[in-house]
Amino acid sequence: MSAKIFVPFFLALCLTAGARDLQQAQAPASGASKPVADLLFVLSAQKATFTDANTLTLTGVTSTAQFYGSGARAGIIPTTVFVNGTAGGSYVSSNGEWLNNPTATLFGFGDNNAQTSLIMTLASPQVSSDGETVTFDVSVVSNGDASIKTIKGVANEVVEESATQANYLQTAVQPGATLSNIALFVDSNREAIKPIAQTKTFWWWGPHWGWGGGWGCGWGCGGGYGWGK
Repeated sequence: MSAKIFVPFFLALCLTAGARDLQQAQAPASGASKPVADLLFVLSAQKATFTDANTLTLTGVTSTAQFYGSGARAGIIPTTVFVNGTAGGSYVSSNGEWLNNPTATLFGFGDNNAQTSLIMTLASPQVSSDGETVTFDVSVVSNGDASIKTIKGVANEVVEESATQANYLQTAVQPGATLSNIALFVDSNREAIKPIAQTKTFWWWGPHWGWGGGWGCGWGCGGGYGWGK
């Protein structure tokens, strides 16, 4: 399956499963111990390599990341802006954490073209100067929902699916393992990451609840483009 076919396929698979929650979620439900995943970022790549159990390298990365939010908000962000994990980066908080070290789900094809998925915590992204290679520090989730930082996100849906589908979800990786035709789905919550935006200049948090590179200044003045209600 080509990368051009693969990305829409997984977007349809995962976004359909979680669309009802992403569109309706505005804030954590009363008494909820975790925030609702009302933001979703998607980054695609040709290949993923686990150089060791805690390091993920994506190569052949697309030039933009996609975002989806409640109220049918959607758009794109330059990859070099989205995964800039250095101090002062658009998605780095004052304590140095990128997107508060979010939970993400990696989809790809392994040996014998077998589809697989992994859930992991992402941290400390590093991007090459040409934006085509991105490296993350990762911790693969092995205990289901317990380590997932949000509820009603793609990761939660995948855990549910794995209960009835054998080999749908891997809970460990071998150093040197590779996957092809990659889609990385990053669950987040807009309320939880407001402190990130508040460390930037005023226009990073625009009238459409946007922030660095995405939704600031009426969609797009930070370098991203999108639409929504």
